[in-house]
Amino acid sequence: MVLKYVPEALKTAELCLEAVKQDGCSLLFVPENLKTAELCSEAVKQDGNALQFVPEELKTYELCLEAVKQNGWAFAFVPENLKTEELLSEVSKNCYTGGALYYVPEELKTYELCLEMVKDSGGDLEFVPEHLKNAEICLEAVKESGFALEYVPEHLKTAELCWAAVKQGE
Repeated sequence: MVLKYVPEALKTAELCLEAVKQDGCSLLFVPENLKTAELCSEAVKQDGNALQFVPEELKTYELCLEAVKQNGWAFAFVPENLKTEELLSEVSKNCYTGGALYYVPEELKTYELCLEMVKDSGGDLEFVPEHLKNAEICLEAVKESGFALEYVPEHLKTAELCWAAVKQGE
């Protein structure tokens, strides 16, 4: 993020474009009057998390989709009115560290989505609505991470489930 150290008077559209192509989150240090749709698009292509530095009026569905395809965690910076099932499917494909289910609005949490998310990150069981937790989803979660057992309702903790959690270990 070298752009942080460039004096404001020397920041040109061309220089800022080159900076965000190298590090999308350099968008943080681009003057507001230089943030264009093109510049923001380049930033998001390089790092989906740059979406957090895009002005709200420039956040389009297409830009948000690009961001989430690049990095599932960018979903946290998508405006509520642009969160759709299509974006959610990209989150489950492109968020490898878990926890993204936290950012999914309750009304968009389907059984299928939650199942996919816990298969990738068992800890996401914490953010699965209670009415969607059943033996299958809990087993998949503990198979991915034994520590997901913490979020399994007591009535679903069976010997098989506990064995799976202990075998998985982490």
